[in-house]
Amino acid sequence: MAKSEMCGECGLLLESKVLVEDSTLKGQLMEKGFGESKSRSLVLDLFEALFLAQKDKLCVCDKKEKKVSEKKLLSLGLEHDKKFYSKFIVYSDLRERGYCVKTGLKFGFDFRVYPKGKKMGEEHSKFVIHVAPESEKISMSQLSRMTRLAGNIHTITVVAVVDREDSVNYYSTERILF
Repeated sequence: MAKSEMCGECGLLLESKVLVEDSTLKGQLMEKGFGESKSRSLVLDLFEALFLAQKDKLCVCDKKEKKVSEKKLLSLGLEHDKKFYSKFIVYSDLRERGYCVKTGLKFGFDFRVYPKGKKMGEEHSKFVIHVAPESEKISMSQLSRMTRLAGNIHTITVVAVVDREDSVNYYSTERILF
């Protein structure tokens, strides 16, 4: 097998997660707020793995120790979620801005975002993000539901709209009580 097809210290792709077992790499990634520690491994979601692969911070390999391309990671993400690409654009933008970003599915949102410089466990999430391609229509009742849900978990609702040029515009909503 050619050297370019093999990785040194790899994250192992298992379905829609990537496991990192190297203790040095695991520590470096955890310090930056990536993944969740499970027994001896760090478990990354596909957003995290693709972002790190694009930044040359992680090599992702399959069970045969063959390097998995960024294109393949994107394809896998799209198999699991048709909005994966839009969500990845938002995930990357927020990470580039210095935020720690985690999935927010159990809260009814695409992502939860921690204040700059903080990570999960150090502080409560500040924002919850709903990702919307510019063609998506959001009704007032949907917006109201999102805002109410966010209020219940003491966060701010943000709708991240991804346009045709992959630029992101952020719109926040809050309940005002008189």
